[in-house]
Amino acid sequence: MFYEIPYRERPDWESVGEVTLCHAPWLAPCDVAAWAQACHDGERLYVRMRAREREIRAELTDPLSQVCEDSCLEFFFAPDARDERYFNFEWNPLGTLYFGFGGARKTRVRQIVPDARALFSVETFATADGWGVTFSIPGQLIRTYFPGFAFEGEAAGNFYKCGDGTRTPHYLAWSPLTSSVPDYHRRQDFGRLTFGKREG
Repeated sequence: MFYEIPYRERPDWESVGEVTLCHAPWLAPCDVAAWAQACHDGERLYVRMRAREREIRAELTDPLSQVCEDSCLEFFFAPDARDERYFNFEWNPLGTLYFGFGGARKTRVRQIVPDARALFSVETFATADGWGVTFSIPGQLIRTYFPGFAFEGEAAGNFYKCGDGTRTPHYLAWSPLTSSVPDYHRRQDFGRLTFGKREG
């Protein structure tokens, strides 16, 4: 799978391509769907995700919560396509974040930031048939983990929707999943992401 993250001076979601999280290999089909968009301005990576989900679970507020138990939208992002390490951003409809970083599952570490809502400029929103979230990732934060990072070249990642503890559990992904059991933490299942250049 391939997605180009375009340059925008400010997020203009009407002009940014949208991908569908259409891969659901583990459970029977259900009436949940999700979509994702991303763009960058050379300093921040902006992400917008939304879900069609009529029975929303939104209960967890503690920063140490397993938000995948709630209705959850997730973005896993490897800033360097050649590096196995990646971030996972997992949001519930209340704006509660699970933020992790590392490579293989045993090396991953939960990241705790003083004010995630402010750092990532998170906003959740309701729609007629579901909910969504927008947030942004500062380049300065990425460079703390990947010195020299710039919004250019190739990265890797995947967009996910889940709800382990919802009335209808579900697992959706943008890039195809190859595990026989539910597992989002498989770097080999990430799709290709490239950063568009500023025009002119």
